[in-house]
Amino acid sequence: MKKLFLLSISILMLISCGTKVQQTPPSADYEDVSYGQPYIIRGVKYYPMSYVSDFEQIGYASWYGTEEYGTPTANGETYDMYANTAAHKTLPLGSMVHVENLENGRTTVVRINDRGPFIRGRIIDLSYTGAKKIGIVGKGVAKVKITLLSEARNRLVVDGHDVNLEERKFAVQIGSFTVYNNAKRLAGRHSSAGITKFRKNGRTFYRVRIRNFNSRDEAENFIDEYSNRYPNAFIVAQD
Repeated sequence: MKKLFLLSISILMLISCGTKVQQTPPSADYEDVSYGQPYIIRGVKYYPMSYVSDFEQIGYASWYGTEEYGTPTANGETYDMYANTAAHKTLPLGSMVHVENLENGRTTVVRINDRGPFIRGRIIDLSYTGAKKIGIVGKGVAKVKITLLSEARNRLVVDGHDVNLEERKFAVQIGSFTVYNNAKRLAGRHSSAGITKFRKNGRTFYRVRIRNFNSRDEAENFIDEYSNRYPNAFIVAQD
């Protein structure tokens, strides 16, 4: 599917229900972000979104894996199903996007490096790793909310404001329970773990998070080291 997208593509303005776009450039162009011309897929023309500092969209996420593994992506990279990347029809190639599964509350951050999915109602195509982190590998699709964090990997935008990555701390969520004692038991295995209470649809959840990672890379290293013990762990920005 992704072989169709090697047409010199880039950032699009998608005008649809559930999409919020503020056309205010946060700064100048970024070296690791690709901008291009409108393109046509299956008779539909998509238009680049050159200036965007605030973008949210709700729709369905899907994922792609073994069939496209090793093929070129829209930005010229080789598709790696184990990297935390995704395809989007319109967002900047190279931008960082927060994805929340609205069906189970799980989240991840992905880098857009491809175009798609070109199926009605679907707004993002996650890599296998991205899909696994929000729990949709078995199901195939799920309703999600996506939020543009940054037009470039080295910038992070929260609530429309730049955040200094050097000063930002991250946490890794390793479990979520409806029984507090279960959360307490897991948190007791790590000296830096904490428990946060979260309510959704009338139910209370107790989230166990390892806190105070000084960078996203440190948090990723923890996930890699404990991948067998916590296969569903994911990174969150620490408040």
